[in-house]
Amino acid sequence: MDRKTLTGFILIGAILLLWPSYLELVSLSKKTQEELVVPNQSLVDEYAQPDKPQANKPKTAINSAPTSSVEVDAGLFVTTINSSNGGSFASYNLNDHLKEDESFLNLIDINNSNNLTVSFIDQSGTVILLDDNWNLFSGTSTKLNKENPSTTLSYYTFYKGKRIEKHITLNFNSYRMDVTVDLQNIKAESLDGKYTLTWDGGLPESEGKQDAMFMEGLVGQAGNIESFRVGSAGFFGSSDTSKIERETKKYVGQSDFVGYRTKYFGMFFVPQKTDVVEITKYPAVNRAAVDVSVSQDINFDKNTLYLGPLDYGKVADLNVGLEEKILGWQWLSSVSWLVYSTMMLLYSFIPNYGLVVVLFAVLIKLITYPLMAKQLRSSKKMQEISPELNNIKLKYKNNPTLQQQKIAALFQENKINPLAGCLPLLIQMPVLMSVFMVFRNTIEFRGESFFLWISDLSSADTLLFIAGVPLNILPFLMAASMFYTMKLSSAGQPSGGDPAQEATQQMMKYMFPGMMFFLFYSFPSGLNLYYLCFNIMQILQQRIINSEKTSTLKK
Repeated sequence: MDRKTLTGFILIGAILLLWPSYLELVSLSKKTQEELVVPNQSLVDEYAQPDKPQANKPKTAINSAPTSSVEVDAGLFVTTINSSNGGSFASYNLNDHLKEDESFLNLIDINNSNNLTVSFIDQSGTVILLDDNWNLFSGTSTKLNKENPSTTLSYYTFYKGKRIEKHITLNFNSYRMDVTVDLQNIKAESLDGKYTLTWDGGLPESEGKQDAMFMEGLVGQAGNIESFRVGSAGFFGSSDTSKIERETKKYVGQSDFVGYRTKYFGMFFVPQKTDVVEITKYPAVNRAAVDVSVSQDINFDKNTLYLGPLDYGKVADLNVGLEEKILGWQWLSSVSWLVYSTMMLLYSFIPNYGLVVVLFAVLIKLITYPLMAKQLRSSKKMQEISPELNNIKLKYKNNPTLQQQKIAALFQENKINPLAGCLPLLIQMPVLMSVFMVFRNTIEFRGESFFLWISDLSSADTLLFIAGVPLNILPFLMAASMFYTMKLSSAGQPSGGDPAQEATQQMMKYMFPGMMFFLFYSFPSGLNLYYLCFNIMQILQQRIINSEKTSTLKK
């Protein structure tokens, strides 16, 4: 791997690690309400008022009803739903994308067990929280299957003697469900004719320190996805998400979706029609907590809820564009989708993601071989003429115009385009960046083993701990292969060049592999495995180019 390619990788890594910090600086949370893009100024006037008071329970509540629980096995998950809030998840145990030591993964903990709350503002301006006195009147514990593909749990309560209903519909082998809130009977009691559905507490952090880099609230509006950072702002930021500061952001205007994600899991509302959504982050027990609220007109009683893994296909079924964020940067979504689809195609033939990573590295190298060969040949020719180039620079250092003419003549004589080495790298950059993002984000790697000590491609390949410090093997192999490619790229370089330039090249030979080692040390083993295999392919290509004769290179 030559210096230009390595420089590209370093820049990719730096951008990926520092990008969240940049987003923090330019985040809409730093802007004023007037800077928000809104389609209707009246909405801004309505929702830019001071925060509403804390919600109060109805003063006319009937006697508290006993809490009842229903268990639903939906195939991909098993959930227990109690009657609190008119249907609230008490547990939500996933059966898919599990690690070797997990029999299930529960997305409900002490911080978010009071979820799917309903509230509205009464005529006095008081926020009424409808969290008590709900009764189950339809639905029972069940196991869904193809013959019994869905079930609806229905609850009711009363406000001032008027009946309110809430319905939750779950589907077989789907993380998508419908939450319907019927407040038509109390519409006259509402100040603004709206109600708010809230998911309280966010989601548990299941991936340790990795989660801090990914946690964010997401809002889709008019085809754009806004991010509200919750976790660590960057590589050097704190990973203790239980110490975040409380902050609230409102998004005015029609939203396609709103929700919250960790690295591999998410909860999202897809409202029927909303003009304001709200996200609040705050510290909770041992983790960050996030409340997500959707406000709708009482006439629009339906909301879609997605609760589960960030599986590209499952998320894409929501048809709101959220999948573009799952694989990394939205502006690279088309290339990332192609990378992801190719990986899934390979997996359909070879059901082992470790082997898929190896084959994918070979495939990418074969596709980029002509471009990389052109770049390597250009680099080699530049090395061959470097003594003459340095002599010209030294001889005509006091006459820049003549110096440039002589250099141009030298390039023309040797048929060298000084930009030829840069263009192939620029063409490859979107692919290289997409591979990085997809392999770092895709949940398919979670819990997937390869061989020997590589037991989980979604986390570092820790062999053992030495004084509490993890010993990860693949980053050492990746850095060593990178060092060897740099050594090969400078092999046979003519002596007598610029001493300062040669010293810089020697320093880069050690500095770049070292930087990549520390950069990738805690990254998922699947990503390190890919770059190790890619470097091995690069070594083979570099040897082929180095074996070519000068006459061949000049053609």
